[in-house]
Amino acid sequence: MKNIISTLILGSIFFCTSCGQNSKNKNTIVKEIGITGEVDKTVKKLGRFILPYSLVVSLDHHRMAAEAGVYTPPSIATIFSDAEIDVAIIKEKQLTALDLPFKVLCYTEADTSSVKIAYTSAEFIQKRHQLADSILFDYNAAISKIISSFPLEMISKTDVSNVQEGFGIVSIKSDFNYAVTIQNLKNIVMSQGDTKWFADIDYQKEAASLDVELRPTTLLLFGGPAPGGKAMVSTPKIGLDAFCQKLLVYENEHGEVWVAYNDIVAFSNLYYKTSTKPQQLINQRLKMTFTKAITNPPVE
Repeated sequence: MKNIISTLILGSIFFCTSCGQNSKNKNTIVKEIGITGEVDKTVKKLGRFILPYSLVVSLDHHRMAAEAGVYTPPSIATIFSDAEIDVAIIKEKQLTALDLPFKVLCYTEADTSSVKIAYTSAEFIQKRHQLADSILFDYNAAISKIISSFPLEMISKTDVSNVQEGFGIVSIKSDFNYAVTIQNLKNIVMSQGDTKWFADIDYQKEAASLDVELRPTTLLLFGGPAPGGKAMVSTPKIGLDAFCQKLLVYENEHGEVWVAYNDIVAFSNLYYKTSTKPQQLINQRLKMTFTKAITNPPVE
């Protein structure tokens, strides 16, 4: 009789524990779906405001990471362009192509249900590249109009008062010509199994369509959903500048070919005053990969 009673008690405890755990898991799933849905709704709203522009790519960091078996908070980056605005700025200084075209990140911070919007501001570009405000007038007018369509409390502001010229830019000189440099970079990037290619933006070609002369300038967009997800899990706002990875290849006025990209740790420190081990490891991996691709003979 005692054994029967013990069994019933244990069974009841197991049942209650299981129900409690299932309820907890269900609540977590419902909450997650709710947050993701809110980010989706925000991106859909953004889509209506950017209809006059050319959509380059939309990157769902959260879902891509999940497909790779990694969790990162709901986060979608939308990249869209206006060729006239881009070309006018790049004509002034080629390195600005690293911060173009327009990019807006709709996301949530870890463990919150509040949707935030981050974007590359004209003020940041001005400080990073030491440009006159007049060069960014059209860019600022366009992005400000879009962002002002959202409630002020949704906008994630960034203190750029300490941003100086060249902030967070890693530059490497190529030993190859422009075309070979681009091909070598594509080959080495896509030889890595955890990487996806998203888009190329040939700014020289865009300039030619506007009857404007521009030196060879191409922005390559790619990323690794798994390592990127790990790097963003506690610092999702870096998805604005670091994921996807923006790799700029350009030929300067001296005929030299250079590669430039964003330092992930620098942006994490800018947004969160800290950096993580995954970010540091990706920084090392990027530098080794790009250097190997554009150095002759290759650096092992």
